[in-house]
Amino acid sequence: MKKRTKIFLITLSSIVVLVFVFAKAKRISPLSWGHKEVNQPMFSNQAINGYDPVAYFTHNEAVLGNETYTYDWNNAKWNFSSEENKQLFTENPEKYAPQFGGYCAFAISKGFTANSSPDSFELINDKLYLFDNEDVKLSWKENLEENLRVSEENWQ
Repeated sequence: MKKRTKIFLITLSSIVVLVFVFAKAKRISPLSWGHKEVNQPMFSNQAINGYDPVAYFTHNEAVLGNETYTYDWNNAKWNFSSEENKQLFTENPEKYAPQFGGYCAFAISKGFTANSSPDSFELINDKLYLFDNEDVKLSWKENLEENLRVSEENWQ
């Protein structure tokens, strides 16, 4: 009986550790637990997975930033695809920075943080919203006004 209990506890502990590691890697946690202001990997301060936030507005697409053009803002390193985009951001970071620190807007509406996919985004009222994937983006947009309101409340 003791051997079974030991095996059970080791298995259970392993599952808990794996779930925790997965959640941290995907940056999933309840908003009430606290979080970084800007979506960043565990071992880096790179904002929004290294993508250029200005390019969403100027090219309407996700463009990977270049480490040649970086700017430190809000405790994160922001990468840009050009000096021009970097300059636009430095002049008005609030205009170009994604809402909710670049975390998935759908997750924020549910009270959690979660990583976002650079290719899943929406510009609404000249603001950038990022999402984990297209399915959650479409779901979030089904009740856009309510989800915007709830997301804003949760983020505060």
